[in-house]
Amino acid sequence: MDKVSQFVVTETMVEQFYREGYFYARQFLTQEAVDAINAEYVSYANERGDGKWKSQGITDIAKEQANYPQTTQFLTDPTVVRVFESVLGGQVKLWLGMYAVVAPHGKGLEWHQDNQYTHILGHMLNGFIALDHISQENAGLWIAPGSHLNGRQPDIGGEDGHRRAAEPANGIPCDPMAPGDAVFFHRETLHHSKQNHTDNPRRAYAFQVASASCRYAKTGKLLEDRVLLSGYGQ
Repeated sequence: MDKVSQFVVTETMVEQFYREGYFYARQFLTQEAVDAINAEYVSYANERGDGKWKSQGITDIAKEQANYPQTTQFLTDPTVVRVFESVLGGQVKLWLGMYAVVAPHGKGLEWHQDNQYTHILGHMLNGFIALDHISQENAGLWIAPGSHLNGRQPDIGGEDGHRRAAEPANGIPCDPMAPGDAVFFHRETLHHSKQNHTDNPRRAYAFQVASASCRYAKTGKLLEDRVLLSGYGQ
């Protein structure tokens, strides 16, 4: 299955990632790949819950390959991994992949940085891939350009154990996204999503990859518990 369309990461995109904290990757995944990933999570996306944001995560690729073959193939696809390496400047590790759903008429997450969870030193790339047509009508992503340059922000207390940062003055909604479109942003870029005003779940695939040189802030140790994506399975 072809995972990536004709997307090519450019030096301009890489420069924007470090300067502004994000860039768009239009048509990053093919419709075939989008359909295959969605097919692995049909029951999860449609099951009744509490109406809030939820996700199904992957950290151990080898352990999850049997359950989510299409998703793990995407995360380890050499063409995809080379995109990550182009942005981060070398070998990369998977920190987390997650199928993220905002229920019909459900609410997304407050403003936060993912580095407010586990504190990691070094550059990491987050990806948000639309698996539906996503706009502000159905909990589209918001970002705060340049907020990553301010470093890790204090957690002021979110809902249900989630982290929350003070609302930035320059938050902007992301442009509407077609299935397969992506936004890549720095792990310390502030972001959030609002309300899903539709009768359908809003589906996206979110993931985080780390430069292989990243270290845990509390211990100074490398991310030895995370798999190296560079050359995985070859």
